[in-house]
Amino acid sequence: MANELLAHIFGHEGAAARLAGESQWEEDGAALEEADEPGQGSGGDPGLDMDASPEEVVRRIQSATLWFVSQLCQGQLPDIEPVQRDAGNRALAQSAAGGEDEEGEVGGGPHVLRMQQLTQRRSLVGRHPESAEAVARLWVLLEAVHEMLLAGLQATQRELWYRFKTLEVFRSPRDVGEAIQDAVGMLQVPRSALGITASSKGLVAGRLVVHDQRAGTETDCAALGGAGMQIPGDIAHISRHYAYQSDAQLVVVVEKDAVFQRLVQQRFFDAVPCILATGKGVPDLATRAFLSGLSEAFPDLPLVGLVDWNPAGANILCVYRFGSARMGESQHYALRTLGWLGARSSQLQQADAGAFQELTARDRSMAANLSAVLRGAAPEWAAELGRMLSSGSKAEIEALETGEGGADLADLLVGYLERGDCI
Repeated sequence: MANELLAHIFGHEGAAARLAGESQWEEDGAALEEADEPGQGSGGDPGLDMDASPEEVVRRIQSATLWFVSQLCQGQLPDIEPVQRDAGNRALAQSAAGGEDEEGEVGGGPHVLRMQQLTQRRSLVGRHPESAEAVARLWVLLEAVHEMLLAGLQATQRELWYRFKTLEVFRSPRDVGEAIQDAVGMLQVPRSALGITASSKGLVAGRLVVHDQRAGTETDCAALGGAGMQIPGDIAHISRHYAYQSDAQLVVVVEKDAVFQRLVQQRFFDAVPCILATGKGVPDLATRAFLSGLSEAFPDLPLVGLVDWNPAGANILCVYRFGSARMGESQHYALRTLGWLGARSSQLQQADAGAFQELTARDRSMAANLSAVLRGAAPEWAAELGRMLSSGSKAEIEALETGEGGADLADLLVGYLERGDCI
């Protein structure tokens, strides 16, 4: 009865919650991990309604609440069963070149990280008290979201944490993140539709003019000095109101803020007509959404990544290119044509021995996991990780400058790009 009712409420099977079967837990081992903010973990579903209006989200929350209360009134304690969000339930799969076909099948296109079918039980009763607390956290969050949407307000995850942290069931920011992603899975909408914005983190600079059509402003990203333009955390605003103008020949995505700032100060984008962007480490969702919007606006504009030559750097490239299964809507912002510009083993052959560090046990485990995952989707990336493992070493981007006569990083990048030295 619950399944039929929920299918009627949301218009398709399994859109909210369903009565749980056996719990299926997997140990999170994994490669392609996400760390946008503390606690931003979670499950994904390619069927998210990315265009859901605030009114529609309010309707879904009210319908789910009525269903839950009706079950309680009948003497039942309903379970909620979101998609399981660990390494064992995610895999790289090919998307269709033109999207999914009528039967939802994919294939033939670029790879994207997708969640599989395993679910995780959230129960008010049972052997795991943390499961009951997760259900309680979900409804506390939904109440807050409902209130915000009716009032036309927004909040960051951090603001929600400060609002909830006096409640016994919220012990850390991670609990808020888990509740958000359970809500994403239940309502089948992205977190931006819940009125939850990301903290501003990413930066963009170079040959790009950003038009905010709602505010009536424009920002020339080449005229902002060394700082660049802060990418806002409101993903819905980026998607709906940003338009772009550019004469760039490519986009360079930089892992580290310090390297980004240096390239901006040197006006690298004058030597190579390009757009520079950084997520300051593991990128937040807003940075990926912004870059995805750029890619859609300029589909022929190449994208390349500049990261440390270590497993963490490779992992960051993977988050940009394939998305992260720990964020429900992440795959919608995957940069599927992203290339690995540097740093790479072939570029470090003449680097000083002192520029290398030994791989740790954790490094080796991450590199091996990534290599195995990428073998089919990005064999050249997998081979590069194999060379890293064989060498037993790692190095930062700056190590590139210790070889080839001590050339400046900007000059080295120009040479790599002229030679097409990218995988």
